[in-house]
Amino acid sequence: MSDLATIDVSGPGDGIVVARITGDLDLSNLHAVHAALVDAMPNDAHALVVDLAGVNFLDSSGVETLLRMQRSLSVRQQRFAVAIPAEAPIRRAIELSGAGADLALHPSVDAAIEALRADPGEVPAA
Repeated sequence: MSDLATIDVSGPGDGIVVARITGDLDLSNLHAVHAALVDAMPNDAHALVVDLAGVNFLDSSGVETLLRMQRSLSVRQQRFAVAIPAEAPIRRAIELSGAGADLALHPSVDAAIEALRADPGEVPAA
């Protein structure tokens, strides 16, 4: 993993994995972050929540990493949600890119987990 970002993986159980990313997400580490997130997802998990509350910088390649992760999990029949506070400066980058309409954005990890538990629905098509 790049020195620019670290990932801490945990989970509340019941098939949901939480990956807390801290640092920066940009072109220099997008492949390493994507690979680390894919590796963190066991086949029997049904959802991944990526917590971006600790991310200081996110450029367009970081947004693309999130979209790639969603597609990768969709192929595996796993769901994906992003936890990012409404006031986080990087949330604006996601919204301006138009990716906010494609990603399940939630204001906190707890809200994302609650939404995943409340609506176990279909995995979006890749």
